[in-house]
Amino acid sequence: MKLRFLPILLIPLLLTFAFPTPAAAADDGIFYGDSIPAGVVVDHDVVLFGDEVLVEGTVNGNLFILGNQVIVTGTVDGSLVLIAQNAAVSGDVTGAVYALALTLDLPANSLLERDLYTATVSLTSGPDSTIGRHLYALGLDAGLNGQINGDLHTVIGPIQLYNGLMRLLGYEELTLELHFEIPAPAPEPQGFSPFRHMRFKFTEPLPAFDWGEWGLSLLRNWGVLMVFGLLLYWLARKPLERSGEPLKARPLRTLAAGLLVLVVAFNLFIVGLILFVLLFALGLGINFLGLWQVTLALWVVGFSALLIAAVALALFIAIGSKIVVAYLAASLLFGLFLRRKAVWTDLLALLAGVVVYVLLRSIPYAGWIIDLLVTSAGMGSAWLAWRNRASLPPAAEEPVKTEKERSSKK
Repeated sequence: MKLRFLPILLIPLLLTFAFPTPAAAADDGIFYGDSIPAGVVVDHDVVLFGDEVLVEGTVNGNLFILGNQVIVTGTVDGSLVLIAQNAAVSGDVTGAVYALALTLDLPANSLLERDLYTATVSLTSGPDSTIGRHLYALGLDAGLNGQINGDLHTVIGPIQLYNGLMRLLGYEELTLELHFEIPAPAPEPQGFSPFRHMRFKFTEPLPAFDWGEWGLSLLRNWGVLMVFGLLLYWLARKPLERSGEPLKARPLRTLAAGLLVLVVAFNLFIVGLILFVLLFALGLGINFLGLWQVTLALWVVGFSALLIAAVALALFIAIGSKIVVAYLAASLLFGLFLRRKAVWTDLLALLAGVVVYVLLRSIPYAGWIIDLLVTSAGMGSAWLAWRNRASLPPAAEEPVKTEKERSSKK
């Protein structure tokens, strides 16, 4: 059953409560205020509403609850329909449960004998809770520790994915927490607040920013990139310049290709791990035949090749891709103001590009996005340049002009 049918299922129940049968209209009436105390048994359908709704007794019929804070610890021999800000159902419900709430909690020992249909921000269940049949849930966060005897039809978890991503990036203060609070017996009146039970850690006081550590990290990153950039410019100047041509010609296409190349590159590390295992197993097999000299030679050559390839790929992802983009961007910017290209202008462009990248990468919370984009752009541009290397015309060297020719032009 799809979640889109949930409103259709709620309508008949609401009509049932709106037009009760004569048996339901007993002397006590269908409306019971905001609570059913412990020891009280109601033998018909019940409607409860209030700021705080507490059900400790027994309802032999359907129960409809509209409230702010809802706690059900008693027994409902029928269906339960509740609309609340925060709700906890720890009793025994023999029928289906339909819940629309900001947070819904099924504490330990709660028993829902049939289906649970819920749309909520946070859904949690204790280790000893039981849902007798199927769970149909739509929410942002979930912590299910109980038993579900039927099938799961759920769309939940974006908050968990978000928190996992923030923790992976090291931003613990940006995670979210949702919790249910049992109200006090006599709380002070207060208005509805949808964020009452949602805590944003980034609203808490953060530790003072350490400018010294930030500057040291900035200098370290700049030094590593600059050293490798100078080596790359000295040893492979022409390939460095050609690696940026696809990004200059088609930036969006190059960025898209770079994202794919980045995914493939990470998969290559998995392939390398598989090759490592196969090479190790092959060496053990040869050694079993008594050819330990062949095993030793195989392992030295094979493991060395895998290590060199892995290190080269890791260095290009972490450093080379940034140098390609930084050098290209600064060269294009300097080309708007300088008419002649010289070695000193190239080195100045490399220096400026690396400085700008390192500063952008150090921006809190947004730096990793810039790093991902720059890495993808650099890898995509280098890959497209290498793939099209056969079709590129050889670079024409500028003829050296004598002093007389330069003076005659002037």
